[in-house]
Amino acid sequence: MTARADTIALARPVPYLMQVGETQELSAPLRYGPIGALVPVTEAGSTVTITRPDGSDLVSDAPVTVTSSIATYSVSPAASETLGRGWTVTWSLIVDGQTYTFRESAYLCQYYPHNVVSVADLYTEVPDLAYNVPQAQGDSGTGVGWQPQVDQAYYDFIRRLIDNGRPVWLLREHTTGVREWILSRGLQRCVTTIPRKEGSTWAAAEKTAYFRMQAANAGLRLQYDDEDSGIRRGGSPVIRLAPFGRW
Repeated sequence: MTARADTIALARPVPYLMQVGETQELSAPLRYGPIGALVPVTEAGSTVTITRPDGSDLVSDAPVTVTSSIATYSVSPAASETLGRGWTVTWSLIVDGQTYTFRESAYLCQYYPHNVVSVADLYTEVPDLAYNVPQAQGDSGTGVGWQPQVDQAYYDFIRRLIDNGRPVWLLREHTTGVREWILSRGLQRCVTTIPRKEGSTWAAAEKTAYFRMQAANAGLRLQYDDEDSGIRRGGSPVIRLAPFGRW
C-alpha cells in the first residue's frame, strides 16, 4: 500500500441534496495546494456509488464523467425511492495513478432549494462592493469576484435547514424570507472580508450587516409537506434545554 503525500480535499461544504423524479448532476471537485487549485481527475477507472439508507445500492461503481477536471455523475432517483436521510455518495477517484475514496452523506428530498441570490443582488444593496473585491478574488487574482461569498451564503442556508432537526426532505418550494436570509448572509460574508479599521465606513457596514442578518433569522419561515399549508414555522434550530441545575 502506497502512502499518500497529498492531502487532497473534496470541496463539498454541505451534504448532497438529491431530488426525486429529476435528473441532477452530482459533482466532486477536488482541491489541493496553496491556492486550492482544482486537482485533475483521471476519468478512466474513476467511479461513484450511491447507497440507500437500507444499505442497498441505487448506483454501484458507475463510471464518472470528468469535465474541466471535476468528476460528475447524473442521477435520477425514482419517485418510489425513500425520502430522507441515510443516503451515502461514495466517490472512488483516480489522481496521478492513485485512488482516493471520498464518502459524503446525502438526503433524498421532495424539492431541492436552489440559490436565489446572485452577485448582482449584492451590488444592488451595497454598490461599493464592486470596487472592493479582494485582490485574490478580483481581476488580478482568480477573477471570481464575490461569487465565493454568495456560494458560501447559500451553503450556510443548506446547513441551517439540516441543523433545524426538521425533515429537510419535505421542505416546500414556497417559503418566506429565504431570499432575504441568503442575501443578508452573503452581504455579511462580503463585508467582513474587506480590511477595515474601527470607525471606518466598512466597520459600520459590518455592524449593519450583522443586525440585518439577525432580522433575516427572525423572519425566516419554512413550510413542510407533512404540515398544513397554512403553517409557517420559524427557521431557528431546535431549542435544547439542559437538565435542572446545569447551564
